[in-house]
This record gives sequence, structure tokens and C-alpha cells, in this order.
Amino acid sequence: MTNISVSPPSPPGNPGPLTPASDTRKATGKPYPGFPLFLHQSGRWAKKIRQKLVYFGKASDGWEPALAKYQAERDYWHAGRRPPENPDGLTVSRLADHFYHAKQQRHAAGEITARTLGEYFATCTLLTAAFGGNRMVSDLSAQDFAKLRGQLADRVGPVRLVNEITRVRGVFKFGFDNNLIDRPMRFGSEFKRPSRKVLRLHRVSKGLKLFTPTEIKKLIAAAGVQLRAMILLGINCGLGNGDVSALNLSHLDLPNGVMDFPRPKTGVARRAILWPQTVAALKAAIEARPTPTDPADANAVFITKYGRRWATGSQSTAVGLQFSKLLKAEGIEREGVNFYACRHTFRTVADASGDQRAIDRIMGHESGHISTAYVERIEDARLRKVSDHVRRWLFAKSRKAGAK
Repeated sequence: MTNISVSPPSPPGNPGPLTPASDTRKATGKPYPGFPLFLHQSGRWAKKIRQKLVYFGKASDGWEPALAKYQAERDYWHAGRRPPENPDGLTVSRLADHFYHAKQQRHAAGEITARTLGEYFATCTLLTAAFGGNRMVSDLSAQDFAKLRGQLADRVGPVRLVNEITRVRGVFKFGFDNNLIDRPMRFGSEFKRPSRKVLRLHRVSKGLKLFTPTEIKKLIAAAGVQLRAMILLGINCGLGNGDVSALNLSHLDLPNGVMDFPRPKTGVARRAILWPQTVAALKAAIEARPTPTDPADANAVFITKYGRRWATGSQSTAVGLQFSKLLKAEGIEREGVNFYACRHTFRTVADASGDQRAIDRIMGHESGHISTAYVERIEDARLRKVSDHVRRWLFAKSRKAGAK
């Protein structure tokens, strides 16, 4: 009786009749019928996937390791993606967690604002949703980032797109700088920020982000006690949404009509002379201020009816939402015109005062010139000149009628 050696049973998903192993190997080089790989002339196990020849190991190492490698990687290759070199490596979700945790620590140390932390959280959420939390970072390709950019461009404008791309790049730079990934991420040629030309054209298409004196006075008259003070701070001192949310009682010297308030976003010094109208509005807002529910908010100037600061830590702050409702109620809705347009209006009108350094100190701007580092303060008389110029622009007609 002839002894016949039988090939191993087919792995799951590769059923087939058993045949003499010696005949199978002799005819195809495969260890058993239905084996998914073939023996290439180079001495390696291979398979053609998506018109590309892919290798899975040397024949001299045996067919079992090659089969295991194929089964671990086949979904990637058939999807047109390169499999991760280390299946147990860093996932997108883990990278996002490391990044966000580091930013939480910086926020706790007072180095970044709640709004900035919220933007980082949104970017981490964006990455895990777009790529999949379990996706290996080493598996991401230029095509993935090009697709992400296309999705973002369909949903947001050029300015927001610049910010999102910058933050996404920052997440992966963090990974490389902190030895979580072994090489800088290759984003490809298409994952770029919009050009300055695109940004300029977009800005022109949106129209001017300015209010007229009539519109501002109309909004001040219709606003509630807290929002009225915020609007006046916006047009008097150029404060934005996050600024009024972060403003503390310790930043104000109401008896002397002065605000000393470094920008939360940059830490740049900022000082402004407050109008009598602004001082009166602030006193009324502070008097009607709800009791803070969190001891951390005890010094905040503006407190919501829920007992917390107005900032939400995201781009849609409570200030912006309430101001949008006021714009709609007063029929002053225009694309691109929001609470931050108060800051644009202040800066535009103040420019005619002719004192650039004083305007920068009020706005919390810092030029790149080395001389800026040596300017310790700007005389209040210069700040007052800018403040009075904007006040005359806004209240000229009222003052002629006898208003103070």
C-alpha cells in the first residue's frame, strides 16, 4: 500500500478538497489547494492585489508566517492602503489623547485660554471622526489628508480652514516632537493652507465687518444690562468675545476710568481709557451680577444667569450667541458682522487718530519691531486721545443734543 502524505486542512475561508501534498507542491508550489499566495521566482510568497504585486515573506521561512502576514494585512492592501508596520503602534485616538492631555495641562497652568482648549478638543474629535480612532498613525497617507482638506473646505470658509489645517499639523508635530511617532508626518502637496490671495478675495466677498454709529447706539439701547456693557467695551476698547468673558474685576479701575487687561490669547499688555458711558454700564452690570456658582469665577465681571462665566471654551461663545439674537431682533443682520465686528470698528475708526503705538496698546497688539520690547508704557494722555476720537465718532450727534 502506497503511503500518501496529506496537506494540512485549509484555513477558514480557504476550503478545498484535499490532494496529495507532493502533487500540489510540484504543480503550483503551494502547500495546499486554495492557498492564497503563490511562490514568486524571487523565492518569496506573493499575491497580486489591485494590480500591484505584494510580497509576504521568504519561502525559506515557511508558508505559515507568510499566510499569517497576508491575513493580517489583506484588508489594508485591498482597500488601497499600506498596512501599519507595527499593528500594536500608535492609533489616531491615542495620539489625540496625548495631545489633548498636554493642552489640558497648559490650560490648567493658565498658559492657554478655555476657548483655545475647546478648539484643540474639536480638532482631536475631527481627526478621530475622519480617520477612525483605531486607525494607525503610520497608516495615514497624503491621500487621507487631501480628502480631509476637501471635506473641511466644503464645510468652512478659508479663514477657518487655515486654522483647522494649522491645528491638525500641530497634533502630528506634537507626536513627533514627543517621540510618539518616529518621523515627521508627510501630509502631501494638497494639505495646504489657502493662499493669501484666496483669503483676501474671501474677505472682500463678505463685505466690511463694521458697524455704523447709528447701529451701535441702537444695539446699546436694546441690549440687556450685561450685553450693553460688553458692546461698549467692544467699541471703546476693542474687546472681543473671549476678552469680555475673561475680564476680571481686578482688571478695572472704575473710579479712574481705566482698564488694564493683558490679552488672554497672547499675554500682550493692554490698557485703555474707559468712556463715562462704559463706566456707567459696567457699574450697572456688576451691581446686577448673579452670584458665581464656581469659586474660580468669583472675580469675573460678567456672570451668566447660570452662575458661570460667559465663555464656553468653543468658538460659539455665549457672548456671540446672545449678540446674534440682538442683531436679528434689531434687523442688523449681515454676513460676517458679529460681536467681533465691534473690535474691527474700533480699530478702523481709531486709525484716524494717528497714534499707531497707542492704538496697539489698547488693542493688545505687538509689532515685530525690536523697539517694541523697550516700550514699557504709553502715556495715558495718548490713550485718551485715541479713546476720545472714537467716542466723538460714535456720540457726536448725541453730544450736540446735550448728551454727556
